[in-house]
Amino acid sequence: MVFDECDIDDFFGDDEDTHPIWMTHNEVMFLDDSLTMMLEKDSMSDSVTTMRVMIPSAHLPAPVTLLDKIGIAVLQVTDPESIEKGTTVELNDSEIYMLREICHSYCKVGKEPVGYNLKRKMYLSLYGKTFEKDKIVDGLLATVDLDIKEPAPKLDK
Repeated sequence: MVFDECDIDDFFGDDEDTHPIWMTHNEVMFLDDSLTMMLEKDSMSDSVTTMRVMIPSAHLPAPVTLLDKIGIAVLQVTDPESIEKGTTVELNDSEIYMLREICHSYCKVGKEPVGYNLKRKMYLSLYGKTFEKDKIVDGLLATVDLDIKEPAPKLDK
C-alpha cells in the first residue's frame, strides 16, 4: 500500500490541538525574521542543519510547516488591501514551545514589546484556562475563614 503525505496524516492522525493566536504586524515580522529553514543532511554526524548560519542572535531552525504558517501570516499583514492590524495564526503546542525560544521579553520592534507580547500570548494559549481557574479558586479560598474551632460540648438535659 502506498501512502501520499495526506494519507499518512489521516492514517496516523494529527491529534495535537491548535491554538489561535492573534499577532500584530510587528510580531509576525519579528517571528519571520527570526526563523530559518531546518534541513536534514545525508551524513549521520550532522543530521540537521539550517539555511542560514546560526548566529548569536539565536535564529530558530524551523520545519517547513511552521514556516508556511508564518509565511501566510506575513502575506496577510503586508497585504496593502487589508485594513486589519494583524492576523490570527493557528499554532500547535510544539510550535508554540519552539517559538517561545526566540521571544525574549526584552525584544522590541519600534516601541512595541513584541517578545513580551508574544510570550504572554503563547503562554495564555497553553495555560490560560488553568491560570484563570486557579485565580478563581484562590479568590474563593481567600474569602473562607479557615480558623476551625472545636464545637462547643453538648449539654445534657
